[in-house]
Amino acid sequence: SAAWIIAFLTGKKTILRLRPSAMKLEGARILRIVGLGMSGFTMSITNSSVQIMYNVMLQKFGGDLYVGIMTIINSVREVISMPVQGITNGCQPVLGYNYGAEEYDRVRQGIRFTAAVTMLYSLAVWAMTLAIPGSLIRIFNDETDLIAAGIPAFRIYFAAFFCMSFQFIGQSTFVGLGKSRFAVFFSLLRKAFIVAPLTLLLPVLGMGVDGVFWAEPVSNVVGGLACLLTMYCTVYRPLGRLEASKP
Repeated sequence: SAAWIIAFLTGKKTILRLRPSAMKLEGARILRIVGLGMSGFTMSITNSSVQIMYNVMLQKFGGDLYVGIMTIINSVREVISMPVQGITNGCQPVLGYNYGAEEYDRVRQGIRFTAAVTMLYSLAVWAMTLAIPGSLIRIFNDETDLIAAGIPAFRIYFAAFFCMSFQFIGQSTFVGLGKSRFAVFFSLLRKAFIVAPLTLLLPVLGMGVDGVFWAEPVSNVVGGLACLLTMYCTVYRPLGRLEASKP
């Protein structure tokens, strides 16, 4: 598909034709692209690794029933997270374009708009997951034992889901403005440095299967707030100073 698109864009039928001579690879640019892409890659690989830990610890302390509950939780989380991911991913080119054009006030407006929409949506779905967990579980499975054990697990896992929006806001801003080191660090912080150790430790310390589910809200609060506050201090406020200093 990539070859077909390049052939079209360098052919005679396109209005704005790309010149092959202008498509030479540059080492510095490649490194920047890979650096920014590492953020999404790191989030994906750490999510997969942590999911393996979830299943191992739940199998050990709760059996197949709780592995099934976690499968349903992950399905619900993926569905309700999609709009947030769409909004935050969509804001990245807008933020990047205006940042490159030195329209710093527009960048700040974009961050505020994204934060407001994302937080409002996250609060709404967070309230839904806590209010009707049984109905959400029944979409996938209506076994009595699974619903009885799944409702408290749902409420623990999604106890601080609204804080997840903080991570998405900060992460998308860092990627949109080309700050790859921050983006990769906060991708690792929440899952690799917080969720993974807590998933292994809390069940052993006497919390059992509840400990596995508590790892997520703790990481949402700590990782989400750390990402948002860092973005505010290192990006949002400096942009205000840059806008004020413009002639």
